[in-house]
Amino acid sequence: MTKALSFFMEHRLVTTVFLSMLLALGFVSLSSMNREAFPKVTLDKVVIQTPYPGGTPEEIERLVSIPLEKQLRSVSNIDEVRSYNLENVSVIMVFLKEGMPDTRPAVEDIKDAVERTALPPGALAPTVEEITTDKQQVVDVAFSLKRDGAHVPTTEEYRMLRDTAKAFEDKLYELPEIAEVERFGYRNRQFLVEADPAALNAKRVGLNQILNVLGMRNVDMPSGVMRLNGTEYLLRTRGQFSEALEMRSVPIVGNATGFMTVLSDVAQVFDTYEDPTIYEKYDGSHVIVLRVWKTETADIINAAEAAKATVEKMKERYPEVEVTVFLDQSTDVVRQLNDLIMNFVTGLTLVVAALFFILGFRLSMIISFAIPSIFLIAFTIIHAAGITINTISIFALVMVLGMMVDNSIVVAENSFRLMQEGQARGDAIRNTLSEVFAPLLVTMLAIGAAFAPLLFMGGIIGKFVFGIPAVILIVLVVSLVFSLVFLPSWLNTFLPERVKATYGGDDEEAGGFGLIVRAYRKTMAIALRYRYAVIGGFTVFFFGLLFLAGRFLPFVLFPAGGEDQIDIKTYMPQGTTLQRNLEVMDKAEGLITEVVGDQLVFLRDRVGIHEPPFDDPKPGEETHRSTVIVKLTPVQERDDEASAAIYVKKIRDRLKKAQQAGELPAEFRYDVEAALHGPPVGKPVSLQIRGPEFAQLKEIAALYMKELEGMPGVYDVSLDLEEGKEEIRFYVKDDVAAKAGLSVNDVAESIRTAFNGEVASSISKGEDRINIVVRFPDEARHKIESLKKVKVQNNQGRLVPLERVAYFTRERSYSMINRQDLMRVVRVEASVDTDLTTSLDVNRLLQKKIDISKDYQDYSVNFGGEQEDAQDSFTDLVISFAFAMGVIFAIFLVYFNSATTTGVVMGAIPFGIAGVLLGLMLHGKPLSFMSMLAIVALSGSIVANTLVLVTFTEELRKKGQDLHEAIINAGAIRLRPVLLTTVTTVIGLLPSAYGIPTVDHFVQPLSLSFAWGLMFATLITLVLCPLLYMMKEDFLARLRKA
Repeated sequence: MTKALSFFMEHRLVTTVFLSMLLALGFVSLSSMNREAFPKVTLDKVVIQTPYPGGTPEEIERLVSIPLEKQLRSVSNIDEVRSYNLENVSVIMVFLKEGMPDTRPAVEDIKDAVERTALPPGALAPTVEEITTDKQQVVDVAFSLKRDGAHVPTTEEYRMLRDTAKAFEDKLYELPEIAEVERFGYRNRQFLVEADPAALNAKRVGLNQILNVLGMRNVDMPSGVMRLNGTEYLLRTRGQFSEALEMRSVPIVGNATGFMTVLSDVAQVFDTYEDPTIYEKYDGSHVIVLRVWKTETADIINAAEAAKATVEKMKERYPEVEVTVFLDQSTDVVRQLNDLIMNFVTGLTLVVAALFFILGFRLSMIISFAIPSIFLIAFTIIHAAGITINTISIFALVMVLGMMVDNSIVVAENSFRLMQEGQARGDAIRNTLSEVFAPLLVTMLAIGAAFAPLLFMGGIIGKFVFGIPAVILIVLVVSLVFSLVFLPSWLNTFLPERVKATYGGDDEEAGGFGLIVRAYRKTMAIALRYRYAVIGGFTVFFFGLLFLAGRFLPFVLFPAGGEDQIDIKTYMPQGTTLQRNLEVMDKAEGLITEVVGDQLVFLRDRVGIHEPPFDDPKPGEETHRSTVIVKLTPVQERDDEASAAIYVKKIRDRLKKAQQAGELPAEFRYDVEAALHGPPVGKPVSLQIRGPEFAQLKEIAALYMKELEGMPGVYDVSLDLEEGKEEIRFYVKDDVAAKAGLSVNDVAESIRTAFNGEVASSISKGEDRINIVVRFPDEARHKIESLKKVKVQNNQGRLVPLERVAYFTRERSYSMINRQDLMRVVRVEASVDTDLTTSLDVNRLLQKKIDISKDYQDYSVNFGGEQEDAQDSFTDLVISFAFAMGVIFAIFLVYFNSATTTGVVMGAIPFGIAGVLLGLMLHGKPLSFMSMLAIVALSGSIVANTLVLVTFTEELRKKGQDLHEAIINAGAIRLRPVLLTTVTTVIGLLPSAYGIPTVDHFVQPLSLSFAWGLMFATLITLVLCPLLYMMKEDFLARLRKA
């Protein structure tokens, strides 16, 4: 292998041409890589939606969801099934088993199972869709009135907003980067026929007569072909309405005497829009919002720029409409990438400065130019692997910045050391390749063994951070190849043929670094004499630190910090009208705006819905609910530098005071929390209580809720089981109805038409499909007395009063029935203040205080949310760590052919863990998923230094040096490269660890943990590793004597 490597060193032209080609390919790859906020991940979730118009939650559960769930049991590769049953629709979410390379066969099996399910008459065809992140949101565009946008727009004002939004939508679809434009607050046009109950009674006209007449009149039908004198003519009957007013003169009832009742005699006709089910608001104004999504292959920054340019160009054409671009995801991407790039540049500068200080100008320049070369070559592989430029991949590059020069430092420093000993340049480089090839290869295998298991972590979190180990491994492999193939050629070109020898007779380095070497020699001489005492001291220190960490170091899955968005979910009592909810939210918006003040970027209010996260299709549309999104200025730009958590507390306190002062209703409830960065995880506290009966489920939930409400630091305790709106239920008197010539269906359809509206027919006009809807006017639909005025037309055409054939009662049911794995489930959720407690502590306390197993034997409680995510992540990391240790041990066992020597090399790993814990405690940071990720990754980097020390010790012993002398000399000779590789790695991480110049709170724990762990382990390793080696020899000597 040394001969092959020497070929590249000696044939510099061939090497230069080969390297130039790789660099050009890397530049092309880098230029074509897409930029995104976060990496695309597969969610392994499939959603089944089945509309069943008119179905109650109980009926939906019994007739739709349960039959579907039973069929899904026959499908393999399903991990969990959840269903949400509410009025008119069943939503089932299927969780697929993790690790499937291709989910399409499982999705097809689910579709087959759905098709086999026998659904009730009236249920619409189910839709089956896999949740993916193929498309990403780019920008939102809001359309409001420039003049007084705070009031609900009139029909004509809304028409103007809608037409404007439609024009923008059409233009945005012309952009090749745009995959979809989603509409919010965009209501369908309709021709509304409002039949007056008094007029209907006076003219003896039934609602179903109007429906039938309009349906039969609105016809545009081909009627065949007529052949006349050799020419064909198409026959078509045209009776379709083109405008709403045309319907006013349509005859509803008439006879041969000329008597006629036209539609205008009993109803008014309007060209209008559907009633709003959600009010969309932006900064206090009522809006229509277009959400723009990019294609899978588009660059998010380019897509955003194209969309914004299109919007800006069109704004001038609509002077009466305020057009605002917000939620620009590219802004966050640019800021995050710029922050990480600044960290990268700062780290690169510090690394180069450290190289210059320790190695001098010539060697530092050679190694510094290796950094961009390695990156460019690595980008070719990164691009080919489908990894994009995003927060995760950029951070991985920052993290590997110092590590990537380790191999080059070892090769360059060893070559220069041999030249200082008197060898010629070429011989020194060849001998270096011979000396370091095996240790470098083994080191790379060890580091790879540490990082590789992280590639296979399960769950959404594992997929989310996949880019970190992937990018680091790619860069380190390229770094190894570069240091062995291309760097020797550079050294052979730019180093002088010979250098002045600077080593004394004892091989002790001269110059300023010699002072450090001599101090190290003296320290090691003393430590070796008292080796057992020193090893004992290190051991006591290690276990003492573990004890302190167990007592004072909390665990938080993803610590808060740097958030710039607050999400608020509000509740009014069930049954609250949308209009009343709007009135309350108008007041709440003002209070929230007052609290945030100048730090507010925008406030988005969606009245009538709890907006679900993108990976959970749980329906949230209810007239008593609202979602408020508060966008703050970036934390580094805030005047008061307050965190989002502080604003969360301020908003919660202000809303509470408003309730106490009567500004907001006492029954108004709210959940306020900062939107965390990173992968989607569950609520800090989320209990899933499963069982057959709601009464017992509510009792169990009440136990946990009472306990949670008494815990300090726990807030926003909620239960997802809500009583539904009060129902007015009609019961038909079968005998009376039969005598009157009516069926139950006749009664139900008449009531639905009067109060909800029924579609008589529809019209296609342009891209709009306009429904003709018949119902009572608003003033009649909002009165209980109107029920008595409903007349039902019987099979003889006569009108029968509703109150004669039916009676009604008032009852309540549940607004939504949730199920999980074939059983009913309710969820108790809460948020925690991490300054006072953690989700882990809260869940442990609940498990300790409440045991339902005796009193509720058919019921179970599962602690999900962040607790479940934390447990799964911890398990994956422990498995990864154990696997890494096993593989590293096997590699070193093969290399050294000695179990005891392998144990010496791996003896420094626990002190890397100690360094992580010490660093976190000193900085007041909790133990988190990212810091645990650092512990696993550290193991490979730590043993790289111990490997070199042990290898050189054994080489010197083979050359005839005694044990004591070989141990000290090996440490002295390898002191500079060991310190230099550690210093460059740590310095490369300092900017992201300490936020120089800006901090990314998501990746900071990993940088901080890795830097402190490596630094601490290296300093201890330089002393501990030689002592362990000596202790190993003592042990073997005793065995030989025995």
